[in-house]
Amino acid sequence: MSDRRFLTIKSGKLIRKSISLSQANVIPLGKGERTARRIRDAALEQFSRLGFERVTMAGIAQAAGVSQATLHYHFEDKDQLWRAAMLELSAVIAEEERLLAAARDASPVDQLRMAMRFFIELSWRHPALGRIVALEGMAGGERLAWLNEHLMGKRNGRLVKLAAEAIAAGQLKPFPPEQIIVTLQAAAVGVINLAPLMRAGFRIEPDTPDQRAAHEHLILDALMGGLIVEGT
Repeated sequence: MSDRRFLTIKSGKLIRKSISLSQANVIPLGKGERTARRIRDAALEQFSRLGFERVTMAGIAQAAGVSQATLHYHFEDKDQLWRAAMLELSAVIAEEERLLAAARDASPVDQLRMAMRFFIELSWRHPALGRIVALEGMAGGERLAWLNEHLMGKRNGRLVKLAAEAIAAGQLKPFPPEQIIVTLQAAAVGVINLAPLMRAGFRIEPDTPDQRAAHEHLILDALMGGLIVEGT
């Protein structure tokens, strides 16, 4: 068995183990927290699809199936609710951190490959993640600064460090590591973010096992593979 095939199987096992751990750690919630969670989930979906400016508290209340009085009982205003909804994604980031911790003995390029494979899996399970990053990454400003400080900054810095180490080790071609990470992640979520376009424009359902597998191979083998130095 080739080293690359072995690492693909190993990363798949690590991903499944990480997902199982996250699901096993679910704590039963009281009625009030269940309501707050439902509101946060509805808010995350709306913020990720419509953008902050187009979302209204009334619309979130309707989507969550609660009164506006109940909504304001849990969350004072739209800014507070936005921050609370974004923090829902912190558990998603923590899953990736567990995976990389388990793979710390692998080479930098193999750790980066594992991270990208996991990012693709997470993005299919949590499509709001990629949509939020795309929307706020284009808009810039205070919300992006908040996301960078509380959600994405440490993670992105870790991935850039892996890319830089892989370049120094002669495993990746010497493109700017920041551009490598942004390009890989933007490409990974592109099909997911534009799933409605795939359905309407091409009459293709991208969220099937075969289409997901093709998407993963496209990103890891064609795109990332083109960045890897031959013979690595």
